Amino acid sequence: MNNPRSTGGQAEAHVNELLSGYLDGELTQQKSQQVRLHLESCQLCTDNLESLRALRERMGQAGLGDTNNDVWREMMDDTTVKVSRGIGWFLFVGGLLIIAGIGVVAFLTSSSLGAGEKLLVSAVYIGLGALFVSVLRQRLIERKTDRYKDVEI
Repeated sequence: MNNPRSTGGQAEAHVNELLSGYLDGELTQQKSQQVRLHLESCQLCTDNLESLRALRERMGQAGLGDTNNDVWREMMDDTTVKVSRGIGWFLFVGGLLIIAGIGVVAFLTSSSLGAGEKLLVSAVYIGLGALFVSVLRQRLIERKTDRYKDVEI
C-alpha cells in the first residue's frame, strides 16, 4: 500500500536537505523553484527556513571577543612561542636524524642483502636526499626575494 503521508515525508526530507543551499543561493534554477513551490504549501519547511535565517543572522553577529588582530599576532609571535617552536623542531629533526642514522648503519651492516641490492637502495635514498637538498636550497634563496612573504591572510 502506498501511504500518502510517507511520500510527503520524503518530499519534506528532500526539501529540508536543500534549504541551506536555497538560503545561500547555491541551487540550480529548477531546484530553487522546486523549493519555493514546496515552501508555499509546507509550513514546517517554511519554519525551518526561517530558523536557518535566524541562525545565520546570529552567527554573523557573533564575534571572537574584544581582542583585535594585532594582539593575536603579538601573542603568536611571542618569544616563548618562538623558543618552544624552535626547541620542538630541533628535537624532532634531531630524533629523525638519529633514527635514520641507526637505520643506515643497520642496513649497511646487514648480511642478508647483497652488495648490488645495497647499492640500488642506497642510490634511491641518495637521489631523494639530493632532491630534497636542491629544493631546500631553492626555497632558501627564494625566501630572500619573495614578494609575498609579508602578506597577511
